[in-house]
Amino acid sequence: MNAEKLAQPHLLKQPIYVTGKPIAYTAREFGLNPNEIDKLASNENPFGPSPKGLAAAQEALKEINLYPDGGCYDLISKISEFRNVRREQIVVGNGSNELLDMIAQVFLGPGTEAIMGNHGFAVYKLATLAMNATPVEVEMPAPGFNYNLDAMRNAVNEKTRIIFLANPNNPTGTELKAQEILDFAESLPEHVILVIDEAYTEFIEADAPNMLPLIEKGRPIICCRTFSKIYGLAGLRVGYAISRPDIIGLIHRVREPFNVNSIAQVAANAAIEDQGFVEKVRGNNIQGLTQLKNGFEALGLPYIPSRANFIVVFGIQAPLEAFDFLQRKGTIVRPQPQMGQALRVTVGTAAQNDRFLANLKAYLETKKA
Repeated sequence: MNAEKLAQPHLLKQPIYVTGKPIAYTAREFGLNPNEIDKLASNENPFGPSPKGLAAAQEALKEINLYPDGGCYDLISKISEFRNVRREQIVVGNGSNELLDMIAQVFLGPGTEAIMGNHGFAVYKLATLAMNATPVEVEMPAPGFNYNLDAMRNAVNEKTRIIFLANPNNPTGTELKAQEILDFAESLPEHVILVIDEAYTEFIEADAPNMLPLIEKGRPIICCRTFSKIYGLAGLRVGYAISRPDIIGLIHRVREPFNVNSIAQVAANAAIEDQGFVEKVRGNNIQGLTQLKNGFEALGLPYIPSRANFIVVFGIQAPLEAFDFLQRKGTIVRPQPQMGQALRVTVGTAAQNDRFLANLKAYLETKKA
């Protein structure tokens, strides 16, 4: 019997998330030296992992014959201390991506809705559809491509269970003012859970809204963070969520045993202590964004001002063709055809940014011929 006949019918229409192209794959495809390829497609940290996290991970390898701590006791304790919240307010996941999926498992199902921006992180829609719930995509209009909070609030009805909101947003890099988000959170009815995706919040920490007092007041808010971005631990897949204890308790009901491996746990635990590294990455990222913005302006290309570790540039004729051209030159980026003539590029090192801008200029010159 065909397996599709055995599957849940709604899953037959489920899209598949397309990841950034790996360096090894691109090297094989185009006959390039892997050491000469710049992967600027997945918003990874080009400055490497947290040194303290790396050292802890290497030490932990000696005990990989043992199962990890299924309750992530030490890591939760460290997060609790660092963020000044109670242990029962924290759940750890296999990256923040798993947390988004678990949140959807708990609160979504047939007959329910989740609100999101139409240019938000693709996983919001995928997680919603996987639960046979309805995604409600609110327009993020050009040229700013930012969230329209009034329109999102107006989309709320009795079926709404979740609103997904990222700040800064991926893939646009846009940022909302802290007070706007706080006011929006307080305006929502009690049956709607606001999921704040803070994957890139460390890049704007001083300007980001502090949602923790609202959570303490009892508002149904879940804040998700990751160690993949500013801490540079993307390959280990570890993130965490903070919310009310009753909400966290429900998420634990769908969390798989040993969902976070032992190497990830100890690396993240140590990385929290590496705030000097975090500050360095934040500063380097600001410099890299400035470098890319200046380069786009020299090329006469418009872009979305970004506060994350990536930026979207427009004026790219045939973005899929540009993606292919740049790959052949050794630069992997992320085409954004759903936003028009656009590419998203991760902020790299100064040298990587220079190579990308030079390769982009070469592509634009081919279109003039």
